[in-house]
Amino acid sequence: MNSVRIITDSAAELSAQEAGELQVDVLPLRYNVGGTVYRQGSEMSAERLLSIIAQGKAKVTALAPATEDITQLLEDVTRAGQVALFIHVAGGLVPVVQPVQDIARGLFGRARIEIIDSMSVSYGLKRIVETAARAAADGADIAETSQVVRSLTSRVYTLFYTEDFESLEHTVDIQPSQAVLASILGVRPLVVLEEGRLIPLEKVTPRTTPVDKLAEFVLEFASVAELAVLTGPRDSGLDVDELRERIEQSLPGLVVPAVPYGPLVAASVGPRCLGLFVSEGLDGAW
Repeated sequence: MNSVRIITDSAAELSAQEAGELQVDVLPLRYNVGGTVYRQGSEMSAERLLSIIAQGKAKVTALAPATEDITQLLEDVTRAGQVALFIHVAGGLVPVVQPVQDIARGLFGRARIEIIDSMSVSYGLKRIVETAARAAADGADIAETSQVVRSLTSRVYTLFYTEDFESLEHTVDIQPSQAVLASILGVRPLVVLEEGRLIPLEKVTPRTTPVDKLAEFVLEFASVAELAVLTGPRDSGLDVDELRERIEQSLPGLVVPAVPYGPLVAASVGPRCLGLFVSEGLDGAW
């Protein structure tokens, strides 16, 4: 058993097999779907959530894990006499920290848990959690594992392009009047996760294409260790293959996979957005 128990939430999009192999505990996020709340996984699958969001059948909002799920997991950590590291989704997307802290305090300090905001989501969170799990498996203690995670969170970036202003109005600091004007003028925003919050990064005007801007974003990095294109349940209308080819031609030796994102991203920025995950990597490896 690893000396450090790694915990994350379902925004990391780890399959049950992946979580088992990594020895990672996953707290399921909940989703309010048209007024009814469901746990992701046990009560409604990610695929079903994505389908509902993609078809616009109901308003879908992400919520923190259920109190009973957090309590059960932390009590298990306490009984085992372990120390745990909870690496959670960007706090600006889902406020998961407070309920975990409240329950940990309710255990009178017996639950030894450190909490780190990954400031990421989807594939970015997944890669951070995988790196932490490898460090723990290699014998890193809580301080060393935490340092690995904190170093990586500052070197991982996630960017989205979407034309779905309706979704952005609820998650990004864009006023409805600005969205209407931008739509009329044909201006579209690039949205980046920064300090755990979605903020507009740059405007894409009719003079440039989204593929141009996304490729330019990647090529501004002095070093890219890993990159992936994030795709949604609906066609974004952009040429994913063109984007991948342009990046791979500019950065020889870098393979750029296309990775589907999960329901949290779909609910936050829309089911038709196209995203980029960029990692500068770590100086050392685990």
